[in-house]
Amino acid sequence: MSSSTQFEQIQQKKAELENELRSLEEKEKNLGASIKIIEEKQVIQELEEKVKAKRAVVEQLESKKRDLEKRLKEPQKEEPMEVIVKVPSPGDQRSEKHEGQPEGQQEKKKILPALLEKLK
Repeated sequence: MSSSTQFEQIQQKKAELENELRSLEEKEKNLGASIKIIEEKQVIQELEEKVKAKRAVVEQLESKKRDLEKRLKEPQKEEPMEVIVKVPSPGDQRSEKHEGQPEGQQEKKKILPALLEKLK
């Protein structure tokens, strides 16, 4: 083999290897970009799952808030209260006398309006 033929073969081999290197570098660059895209998609997917879970929690809290507000606006069903009114006996000195009314009636007329006002 002559030196010029050998030199051509070496030059050709060098060019092939340089082309392969460029091709592999381009492939490496593309794979790196693809990996970044896939990683970002994975992050997005995880965030979407977190957002979905958080939405569910917020919806439950909003529902609970609406229920509580609804109950707050509804008139409260009060249970009947037992009111004991002490009516002084006819011989009690503390009662005021009003003409034409029995003593027990006089005391009821003073106490009942005050109690009814408190119940409102």
